[in-house]
Amino acid sequence: MAQNNLSVLLGFEDEIITEKYKGQLNFTVNKIGGNPNYPSNIKLEPPTCPLCQLPRPLVVQIYAPLDNAVFHRTLYLFACINPNCWNLSESWLCLRVQTQEKVSEIPDEATTVISKTSTTDWCPDADDWDDDNNANSNEKNGNVISNMERVSDEDEESCSLEDSVRSGFGNMNIDDRNANSGAHGGAVGRIHSPAATAEIEGNEGEVISIDTPTFPQHNIADLLQEVTPLPHDVCQNFHSDSRRSPHIQFTPYFMSVWEEVANSNSSGISDRHVKELLQEYQQSKENTRMSSPDGGGAAVQEGDTGFEKYEKSNPAHGDKMFHHFLSKVQANSGQILRYCRESNPLLLYPLQDLPKKCQYCQGELVFEFQLIPTIISKLKLVTDPKPCARLEFGTILVYTCKKSCWSTDATARVETVVLQTEAY
Repeated sequence: MAQNNLSVLLGFEDEIITEKYKGQLNFTVNKIGGNPNYPSNIKLEPPTCPLCQLPRPLVVQIYAPLDNAVFHRTLYLFACINPNCWNLSESWLCLRVQTQEKVSEIPDEATTVISKTSTTDWCPDADDWDDDNNANSNEKNGNVISNMERVSDEDEESCSLEDSVRSGFGNMNIDDRNANSGAHGGAVGRIHSPAATAEIEGNEGEVISIDTPTFPQHNIADLLQEVTPLPHDVCQNFHSDSRRSPHIQFTPYFMSVWEEVANSNSSGISDRHVKELLQEYQQSKENTRMSSPDGGGAAVQEGDTGFEKYEKSNPAHGDKMFHHFLSKVQANSGQILRYCRESNPLLLYPLQDLPKKCQYCQGELVFEFQLIPTIISKLKLVTDPKPCARLEFGTILVYTCKKSCWSTDATARVETVVLQTEAY
């Protein structure tokens, strides 16, 4: 997916992976969901959550070879969908797999498909259609003549029907009297008629019941935080039958990758807004100075102290880091993943107690990629009848070994995953 450079690569949801694409999947494909595609020489069991022991489905698969490296390099990110494990870093797992296996060339399906539509169907050779039209012209003309005769017969019938309707209306007597015409027709109300009354038969206590409001039996706060329950297949014991694990997977999609484009208009808008605020501020101060009794002496004295200098205001919520996060995401809408090895991630708040050493070689850890919460709506289980939230997080940060350490007997390396939740 990426090489060692400072440009930020963005991942976007692409076409859904259907059966016709299954033969094209391998460990060099960037995708969302589905089953992990490992190299043929590597066999791994579906990872389980250390907190609840449920299998963890694949969230994303990232092909990320390094410059001047002899290994293919793929990252697999898994997560537990149990709501009790949400917003816990331990429920996430990132595996790094490297191999020297050769990738077979797969022909592009788009270039090998042969069109079944002949060009003569719409090219000049299609002029033969005129012959068919000429051959059927006599038959069509005969149909038109017979239709015209039929229409003339219908016109005569419609005229006779119209005359009969008119004669019927001529013999009709219409009574214009209505309910407002007094004694000649309709209802007439009396001026001093008694008011309408209603009587209740039986004891009043037997007819009217007064219910005393009862105290609610449910915790409203808990109901608001209630999440969609897990499917029945997920709740079963997967340890007794590991073949059920492949059913717990997110709907697979290809992931397209594009380089981040800086929003050139953002700086201009910001500068223009700053100038407008400064002009409004200076105008209001000028009006205050002119309207003051002493001619603005107090305002001049305040200006001498330096308190009138304009300062760029903080975001309304007071969180500059979170504001920066949202601005970068909105600049390229639709992004679900950000990749930039050995750079700085987008943070919701400052990191604390970040592991700095690789657990295998004790080497340095570097940031590699992060998930954006916009991917949450894309993650739907294949067993879900309708879309529902299966994960919840602010952002997921993945740190990997800077040297990408590997050994001949290694199967996979576990990398560091850091979860940041949204601050409320």
